[in-house]
Amino acid sequence: MTCQGYDPDIGFTIPDSVKEVGEEKRFIEIIKKTEKVYHKIEKNVGNIGSYILTNAHCKRVLLNINLRELYHISRLREDPTAQWDIRNKAQKMSKLAKKVMPITTQLLGGKDDYREIYFKLFSEY
Repeated sequence: MTCQGYDPDIGFTIPDSVKEVGEEKRFIEIIKKTEKVYHKIEKNVGNIGSYILTNAHCKRVLLNINLRELYHISRLREDPTAQWDIRNKAQKMSKLAKKVMPITTQLLGGKDDYREIYFKLFSEY
């Protein structure tokens, strides 16, 4: 796995909980102020601006995994107890894999859904 640092140029994520309490506008204002300071630090000091960025900022992650590892990630990270943003990413990865490998990925899903997925697939046998 290769991780890059948080990068304001690829965006940020607003948690649903922030939207639910009506603080989306203020959240965005704080993000924009943070990004302004980030760019000032990067311009004047160098490559340490990422220290000011928030967990809401996005970062690029490159995974080089095989199918068994994808199943493991899927079981752990598509579960309702997983952190919501990671759960969404894991679901997207599974969805993409199912398009390319529809037969071998039929059992992908969170551990809470495994029983339902399994019986849906094998109930006739």
